[in-house]
Amino acid sequence: MAGKLPKLLIIDDDAHLRESLAEVLELDGFECHQAGDAGKGISEAGKVNPDVVIMDIQLPDSSGFQICQELRKRSKTTILIMMTGRFLSAEEKKQGFELGADEYITKPFDLAELSVRIKQLLSRNKV
Repeated sequence: MAGKLPKLLIIDDDAHLRESLAEVLELDGFECHQAGDAGKGISEAGKVNPDVVIMDIQLPDSSGFQICQELRKRSKTTILIMMTGRFLSAEEKKQGFELGADEYITKPFDLAELSVRIKQLLSRNKV
């Protein structure tokens, strides 16, 4: 298993954000895959079996909540990070956690902080 990069899937309809995230996280030691909508994201997750999925909550064809629920059914160990550009109510956050989300991040966010958070979550999964 040594030398194997953690696989990360970024699902967001904002191509610029998705590509920027992938570029920075690849430099930080992740193998990044991308999808621009929920359908492609779920399909890509089935192909690459990612260790971490970062998904936007608001997508044109679905919600991050629905993706989270679908991906959690497939894997109990994949780390699911919900990404949002707006304030979430406590009820919305609770819903996401109940559906299997591991973490929330609010745009804009610091990429270095995101990378550290991902690495921390991955290290906890290796117990």
